[in-house]
Formats: sequence, structure tokens, C-alpha cells
Amino acid sequence: MNSETSILPEQYRSDHLFLLIGTNPLPNFVAAKLLLRAGGQLYLVHSTGTERIAGNLARYWVDVEKGAQPRFLCVAEADEADVRRQLDGTLQQLPSGTVGLNYTGGTKSMSVHAYQAVWEHQRNSRRPALLSYLDARSNKMYIARGSDPPFCSDPVLYSVQPSIQTIVDLHDFTLHTKIATEPILPDLSITLAEAHQSKEGRDGWRTWCDEKLRQAVRKEKDRWRSDSDLAKITVPFPVDSSLHRVVAQMREVFGCQGDSLSLADARRNGSLKNEKQLCGWLDGKWLEHYVYSHLCQIQAQQPESRLHDLGMNICPKNPQQGSEHDVDIGAMQGYRLYVISCTTDDNPGMCKLKLFEAYVRARNLAGDEARVGLVCMANDPKKLEQEMVRSWDAEGKVRVWGRQHLPKFSEHLADWFIGTDSY
Repeated sequence: MNSETSILPEQYRSDHLFLLIGTNPLPNFVAAKLLLRAGGQLYLVHSTGTERIAGNLARYWVDVEKGAQPRFLCVAEADEADVRRQLDGTLQQLPSGTVGLNYTGGTKSMSVHAYQAVWEHQRNSRRPALLSYLDARSNKMYIARGSDPPFCSDPVLYSVQPSIQTIVDLHDFTLHTKIATEPILPDLSITLAEAHQSKEGRDGWRTWCDEKLRQAVRKEKDRWRSDSDLAKITVPFPVDSSLHRVVAQMREVFGCQGDSLSLADARRNGSLKNEKQLCGWLDGKWLEHYVYSHLCQIQAQQPESRLHDLGMNICPKNPQQGSEHDVDIGAMQGYRLYVISCTTDDNPGMCKLKLFEAYVRARNLAGDEARVGLVCMANDPKKLEQEMVRSWDAEGKVRVWGRQHLPKFSEHLADWFIGTDSY
């Protein structure tokens, strides 16, 4: 248990730690890892609405951390008397040891009532308690201990390193498919990105996708044809002069000669799962794999980026509410989740929609600590970024890259993780 080394002094860790459970379990996960002493006991204070989240955290704590089974305290979050009654009853029965409350999660009402209950228990029992809060902006832990001066830790962002899968598991989510960890056709995606550095190249490829590829491989309502039908289809290669290098590499990678692309040959020689995956890759998914290949390079070659887990095609499903939005790319830096959305569209309205969707997904998965990026073909990505930052009061949390960033994309991407905003 507590495999990461806590940067908090031992005196600020508790034998009995109460956590207020909200809809975002990540702060509770971080608090448990940093604030509970080895062999200590967790108490999960939850409402009926967050009971399943509490259960997921408890299951993780026992199965993965090998800790003691947490105890559950179900409260009516807005009922002061009920919150106090539940906490007072438990506090009075505690054996010896230090008591802590981390009130980062839960509602404001629950936080106020729980804080008062523990504070009064401290005063009446003369048993010092540790009252703590994890600040999402500074990533510092603020702790009050008895009559001691308040303690503010150094940033604890990198002290806990959950995987993307762990964050999904802590939520009430399952995944439609396994998280992908390897880019598909990364060399061809680089050649496509080079072609998209010019407007002619971007427009030429989009025209080919719309007028040749989609016309051949889709049926009504934009649905793909079956794999058995797709395997019989050949599509003429692009003829735009700006795409000559792309076509030459496609012929080499897919083993196709002449003027047409056989989907069956391309799928087989390109080692893709099926023809649908090939068509999706050509129709725009290539950009996700281009970005992801750069992320892998940054993780491997720039340890100062502190990236420790990467994944693509993260498709959570909430059993209570149905499907959630997909996440194109995720990256973990400490306990902060970076979500990157990708689109080959250059329409500002569509780019804003993609960015908004990514922002919502990131916050749903990882709360206020999450950061969001968009890779698109917009002509003025900085303007788009500034508009979104102002609208969401998200200074330092949003980044947008456009076509002009493609020539040195690795440098621009790495700066997001290593630059002055990375804490």
C-alpha cells in the first residue's frame, strides 16, 4: 500500500482518514495515497448519489493497494444533523490513533458540516485532528493540525501516478474497447501531416476523402459498408500534385501498384484490424496517430515531461447514463490527465465544438486538474484558444494547435508538458 513515496511529513498523515466522496474520485484517490498511514483505516463519507463511486474506490483500495476494507458512511449531504450524527457516532467509537478529514470532495454543504463535526470532536476530546484540502490550482495540500500553524505542502502533482485505466475504474465507467497504446502507420501519418502544412495539400486530401473514399465505402446515414463489401472495393489514388509524396508512400506501404487502392490489400499489408479501421484512418484518424506517435517520442526521449501513461481511443460507458463521449488521446502526468482531441477540419465552429466536447470529457474524468488540447487545421488557433480560455476561465488549461504548428509539432507539444504552465 502507498507504493509512491509521500512528500508529506509523517506527522501530517492519519491512522483514521475520513474522505468526502464526490462525483470526481481523483482527489480522494490522491488524498488516500498521501494522507493515510500504512495500516490505517479509510472512512468514505458519501451520499446516495456517490455510493457507487465510493464502492469503486473501496474496491481499488483493497484489490490494488492491499489496504484494509474501507468503512462507508452514507449521509444526507444537505442535512446538517444527519452529517453530524453519522460522523459523531463513528468518531466516538474510534480506537487510538490520529484522525484526519480531507474535505476536497463532496458538496460544499457536506464539507462545511463534516469540517464542523471533526473540529468539535477535536475540541471536546482534546484529540488533535488533521483537516486537509487539495487545491486544484496549485496542486498543494493545505493541512490544519490542532492548534499548530497551518501547513502548506510543496506541489504533490507528481507524488501519485494513477494510470488512465485506474481513473476509468474509479469512476462508474466501463470501456467499449481496450485502450490502444500503439500508433498505426506512424510514418505514413507523418507524410500526410507534411502534406497538410499547405492549404492545397489539406484541401486536396479532404476532397479525395469526400468525393472518392466516402462515396465508395459509405452507405446511407454515413455508415460504413460491411467488411465483406469493403474488401471488394478499390478506390482511385489522389491525383492532386500536392499529394504525390503521400501517394508514393501509400503504394509502398499498402503494396498497391497502378492507379487504384485495393482496400483488402491495404488492410492486409498495413496490418490493420479490418477494412473499417483502414477507412477511418484514411478519413481523418491518421491525425490522432500522428499526434500519438509524437507523444510516445516525448515520453521516451524527454523524461522531464514526466509522462508516465499514454492511451488512445478511450471510450467510456456509464452503465447508469449510457455511452460517454470518446477521448481521442489521453496522457497522464502525475495525477493530471491531459486530453487531446484531433480533427482535420478547419472550420472554427466545428473546432470549437470538438474542443468543448474534449473539455467536458476531461473534467468528467479527472476534474479541475485536467488539461485539454485540440489539434486541428484552423488558420488562427491562437484566437480560438483565447476565446475558449475566456469563456471557461481556464487560463493555462487549454491549448490549440493549427496547421502552422505541424512543421515543429513535437516541440510545440512538448512545451505543453515541460513549459511554465506544466505545474
